[in-house]
Amino acid sequence: MENALLSPRQKFNGNILLFYAFDVGNAINLATVKEKGLVSTCVVPLSTYFKNYHIPLAFRMPEEQNGQASSSISCISSKIHHFGVLSFCYRIPFEESFEDLKVKMIEIKKSFDTKAEIDAKATFKTILSAIHQPRFYSLKNSYFTIQVYPLKGNHSSEEFKATYGSKIASLLRLEVYNLSNYQRDEILASSIGYYGQDLIIVDSAASFIYDDEYFEPLEFFESANIQKLELQYFDRVLDQKLNYFYDQDSYKVPFKAYIPLISQRIELPVSRLAKLRVDISVITERLENSIKLAGDEYYSKLYSMLVEKMSIREWRDSINRKLAIISDLYQVYQDRLDTIHGELLTVVIIILVALEAFLALYKH
Repeated sequence: MENALLSPRQKFNGNILLFYAFDVGNAINLATVKEKGLVSTCVVPLSTYFKNYHIPLAFRMPEEQNGQASSSISCISSKIHHFGVLSFCYRIPFEESFEDLKVKMIEIKKSFDTKAEIDAKATFKTILSAIHQPRFYSLKNSYFTIQVYPLKGNHSSEEFKATYGSKIASLLRLEVYNLSNYQRDEILASSIGYYGQDLIIVDSAASFIYDDEYFEPLEFFESANIQKLELQYFDRVLDQKLNYFYDQDSYKVPFKAYIPLISQRIELPVSRLAKLRVDISVITERLENSIKLAGDEYYSKLYSMLVEKMSIREWRDSINRKLAIISDLYQVYQDRLDTIHGELLTVVIIILVALEAFLALYKH
């Protein structure tokens, strides 16, 4: 009897999970959203793997509230994050062979890219009054996961990879044709499993899960997608601010800035850069350290793979380099002001001494 695992037209049951994140403002007042009832909030159990640095506000989309959502296709997660981000996760069940799914997946991704924007814009308009410096939208990021229920039989994850690895690799890259052996091997190398049959393959824009229980890893995909979005946003902001600062060739520090005490009331462009540096450092630190994985090697490894594949560390390094430039600029200007303050005080002392000497001579 032919092994079902080796059948090229083998059909699989599973779910397509699409994650979206939109940056829609500098900050969102979650208390205002709740107090005014701008959205229909719901309670979502907190993951044991996440610290309570920034608990998002979970809510139901209108179609979910009214029971108008498709029984098969649904938005399983919609959240508002206080640092100005809206996030969504959609689930689409499927029963297809990998060959058929590769063709359909491209259209599904395009369709839900549009749907996510529509849902995000509707939510944005609803909570507009609670957003500080609103804009729709500054940046968008997406990620998707293909989850497959394991086949019956005692098949190892290595057997599964050997049989369907090429199809999985091209599916994760949204390619209809099989990739080169080099590309295939590079994608399949980033894999991890807990039990003998379980398998998770992580790539830069998508992941593959071969497991019955798949909800816990989803939170890591969502978190990494949001973290990358915020890092990209901050990197762009820093570029804009630094370019503006460098373009000010003729900029001169106001005379009042040199006067002690009065200078404290004047906000210089470099001072605004320094404040931005502090704000970005706080938020990125909280995003980076929001996951607590001490003692859990499996999820720690999974998260490390996500960080590597999604280039999160490179985005962090880029931001840190620009923050260091801002720190140097601020220090140069501060040293310049301190020097001039010292010189002004010296001049004042000389004038006072001269005045005292003149008065003494005048009396005599």
